Amino acid sequence: MKVCFYGNTGHFFTAFLAGSRIPEVEFAGYCPSYSGESMERLLTFAGKSGTDYPDGWEIHARSNQKTGGHKLLAYQDLEMMLNAENPDILVIDGLFTQRYEHAKAALQRGIHVYVDKPIALTVEELTDLYKVMKQSGKLLWAMHTVRFDAWYHTARKIISQGALGNIRMVNCQKSYRFGVRPDFYKERKYYGGTIPWVTIHSIDMIRMVTGKEMLSVYSRQSRAHNHGYGDMEVITSSDFLLEDDILATVCTDYYRPENSHSHDDDRIRVVGTDGILEVIRGAGDHEVRLINKDFNGIVEQQETPFIFEDFVRTIQGKGANLMSINDSFRNAYVAICAQKSADKNKIIAMQNAKELFS
Repeated sequence: MKVCFYGNTGHFFTAFLAGSRIPEVEFAGYCPSYSGESMERLLTFAGKSGTDYPDGWEIHARSNQKTGGHKLLAYQDLEMMLNAENPDILVIDGLFTQRYEHAKAALQRGIHVYVDKPIALTVEELTDLYKVMKQSGKLLWAMHTVRFDAWYHTARKIISQGALGNIRMVNCQKSYRFGVRPDFYKERKYYGGTIPWVTIHSIDMIRMVTGKEMLSVYSRQSRAHNHGYGDMEVITSSDFLLEDDILATVCTDYYRPENSHSHDDDRIRVVGTDGILEVIRGAGDHEVRLINKDFNGIVEQQETPFIFEDFVRTIQGKGANLMSINDSFRNAYVAICAQKSADKNKIIAMQNAKELFS
C-alpha cells in the first residue's frame, strides 16, 4: 500500500508514528503544499534530517521508524507526484483553507484520503466533499488524534459503561504554547480560524464521550495580544447545547508559557448524574480521575492503536471502530457553525449532524 504526502503543516507525522506497525505500507513520495514550504519536519520523521522533533515526540518517533528508512522521493508539485506514484493513500497537510479542494481531487482519482482538519470551511464545501467521498467508495478520515490518545479512549470507555449515569455537562480546555508559527497563520484566507483548527479537537472529545450531537452554539474570539499575527485568534470560547439537554463548553488559548513542561495542556471534565470524570495534565502526562459511588481515584489507562494504523486497518476491513467516516464530517460541521457564531457574534442553531452525514 503506497502513501504520499502533500505538505507538512500539522499532524502529517502521525502516519510516520505508525510506521513499525504497518509494514505493508510504503511511504513513497512528498511535495510542498505552497511556495517556500520547508519540508524539514517531514524529513525528520522520515529519519532523513537532523532537525529537532516537536515537543514530546522524539522517543516515540525514533522507536517507530521503519528499519531501513523510507524511499520518499521529492516532487515539485502534487499533480506530478500523483501521476508518478499513483498512491493508494494521500496524506493532505497543506494550507488549512485548501484541504477541501485537494481532498476532493484525490477522492475523484480513487485515492483514500488522510487529511488534517479542517477538512472544509463552509457547509457547502463539506456537503460536496461528503457526496464525492460516498461516490468514490474511498475512505476519508480527518486527523482527529484525540480519539486515539489512551487517556481519552479510557474516559470514553468508562463513560460508555455507565460509570457516570446520565451525562449532564462537559467542560473542555485546549491550551498551547504559541512557539513559532508559520506566516500563513496571520491571514484568515489561509489559516481559516482557531476554532476549526484547534477547538475542533474538543468538539470531537465532547461528541466522543457523550455520544450526542450539538444543536446550537455561541462562540467568542479575540485577536488581541496575538504576537503580531494579524487575523489569528489567540483565545476562543464556545458554549454548546447538545441532544438530551446536555451543556458543553470549550476554551482555547495560545498562552501556555514557553517554559512549561509540555507544549499543550488539554483537559476535559464530564459531569453525570452518578459521578464525575476528569482528564487533566499535571506535572507529567495525562491522568484519568473518576469519582462515583464505587471509585475515587486515578484509573489505569487502556492502550489504543495509532490513528494512521487504524486508518489503514479500516481500509483493509480490520479497523478498531474508534472512528467512523461520519465523525470527520460531523465534527467539521459543528466547527464551521461555531466559527460562524464567533464571526457574527450570535447564537447559531445547527441541524442535527446525523441528518446530514449518516
